[in-house]
Amino acid sequence: MQHQMNISVVGKTGVIAIKLPADAPALTVGKNYQWFLALKLDGQLSPSTPYVDGWIERIQPSADLATTMQQQDALKRATSLGKNGVWYDCVATLAALHTAQPTNATLSKQWEELLSSVSLKEIVTAPLI
Repeated sequence: MQHQMNISVVGKTGVIAIKLPADAPALTVGKNYQWFLALKLDGQLSPSTPYVDGWIERIQPSADLATTMQQQDALKRATSLGKNGVWYDCVATLAALHTAQPTNATLSKQWEELLSSVSLKEIVTAPLI
């Protein structure tokens, strides 16, 4: 399965959330998927194009994790997701909280700790787009 899309980043600086469109193929539980993001310079790809890639796996949450995911408290939800290794959902939840409450010291500290735990401290203060 392959899905490709273009995302305009002209004039944007910071951390950008990327969501798959509704018509993208669904991910299968238990299967690993590789993602790849390349930055087109002057609208072109070349051998020197900057890129990043990684892996994601759709999981079937345990009963405890499924219950936690239904919590109204988003910070508790993000914490539980992180403790259970559900990285992308943890980051998305905490980023949304941090964006909604940028002056909340507790959220700022949690955001810094999360990014620092995976060697991304250099983007802690980058704007969330």
